[in-house]
Amino acid sequence: MRNIFSGSFGQVEDTVSKSYVKNIVNGMKEFSFGRIIILLIFLTGVFYAVYGFSIYFGNNMDGTSVSLDLNNEYIPFLTNIWYPIVQGIVILITVVNILYFRRKNSVKAFFISNTLLAIFLLLFLFLVFKITQLAVYSFPLRMVYTLLFIYCLVYVSIRSYQNAKEMVFGEKKKRSAIVEGFSRNRKTILSVLAGIGGLYYLGKVIFPAAGDLETRLMGGLIDFLPLSACLGILVFLYLNSVVIRSYYLNKYAEEFRIKFGVDKSEWYGEKHKDKDHTNVKNQDGMRDTNNT
Repeated sequence: MRNIFSGSFGQVEDTVSKSYVKNIVNGMKEFSFGRIIILLIFLTGVFYAVYGFSIYFGNNMDGTSVSLDLNNEYIPFLTNIWYPIVQGIVILITVVNILYFRRKNSVKAFFISNTLLAIFLLLFLFLVFKITQLAVYSFPLRMVYTLLFIYCLVYVSIRSYQNAKEMVFGEKKKRSAIVEGFSRNRKTILSVLAGIGGLYYLGKVIFPAAGDLETRLMGGLIDFLPLSACLGILVFLYLNSVVIRSYYLNKYAEEFRIKFGVDKSEWYGEKHKDKDHTNVKNQDGMRDTNNT
């Protein structure tokens, strides 16, 4: 198999767009110390809240309003103390990485952070799958969902490798028009989605009957909840492509900086703007000689 991490700059040059680079540089600059601490508190709080709920749910399945299988094989899943420790370490390393590299090397900070966050989200998705499986009473149905979850994992792994190989060695260099459009209009789209979410919850407050209807609807769909985790795995088709692109952006950082005309102080930070990139200078000199 071809090594998807061995591509040359010429092979991956077209995989990175100007908007992609702009979002990375601007995004890292916006990460103030306060925002990083908020990110740490948010990620830690969400994870341990969901983890605590999974433990509580597994230990109190006989006290719910719906019938659940008290012999559910997923009750002990991910209850080992090492699971929350590993997730806590991943979160901590992510935050430390952003703190250390945000003013020194935006691209490296982005690459390491995205890789670690992908690991965190994958492990978190396992926890979500466990919780949804606890809500399924039928053992055969749980086994069907387990096989489907494994299939989705294998599919995403193989498809991600094939996409990366096509991106590096093939012709599929650029991101899709939908992804590129979202990248350029990210703030506007997120603002619209936030507005829709606000209107949704406002409607539930104004019309209490809508909340009751939602509860009954969720109760009727409880046996299908694990499908959400199975479908959630498909997001890694996008996340894995981001990791590959950020890997090559970091590997050929100076080449991409020169291509897109980004100032060194923005790319590397004030302390590293005069960093000597000897290899790139030699390559530039050879290009000039060849051109003459």
